Amino acid sequence: MKHIELNDTYGYEEFITNEEQEILLLWANNNSHLFEINRTNSHTINAPYGSRQIGVLTRIPNSPLDLVKKIKDRVVEIEKINDWISDPIFEDAIGINKEGGSIHTHTDMNLDGYTHVRYNIILSYPEEGGHSIYNGKINELKERMAWRCVAGKVKHGSIPVIGEKPRITLTLGFQIKEVVKNIKSFI
Repeated sequence: MKHIELNDTYGYEEFITNEEQEILLLWANNNSHLFEINRTNSHTINAPYGSRQIGVLTRIPNSPLDLVKKIKDRVVEIEKINDWISDPIFEDAIGINKEGGSIHTHTDMNLDGYTHVRYNIILSYPEEGGHSIYNGKINELKERMAWRCVAGKVKHGSIPVIGEKPRITLTLGFQIKEVVKNIKSFI
């Protein structure tokens, strides 16, 4: 696993193994019919219906929750995340962007006293398009890479996928406790 710098964020190449990638892709492809259709595609008004889907793993039977927990534990260990809870809205999910699909630029909700942070693991990456938009800058990603998205504070999204190969992402949701530093005052 190699730490890499991206535009205004960072990631890790080869964060998951080939075997973990294959298991997650097989599950996603076999269960995508159970994923919700997300109609919010601001980049492409004429994006085909169903070009963007999301599957919250706890809401889909036979989800690979043990493998996802193992990967999430890896994030917690490497990033030294101490005080956190799982994001209550999207939790851990798999997102699929097919041809024309994109993610509109947005920020996500923070819980009071927490910051919403997502670690996105790229399972499948298109031949063209699908690049991340983070703080107004483009990041080209790679399969098996994990990258950090401070979703509750930084605008993020993606450009449309071009071609038949989809962008498929395992997105792990954290609400990380904000640390309040005590500052001594002479007043």
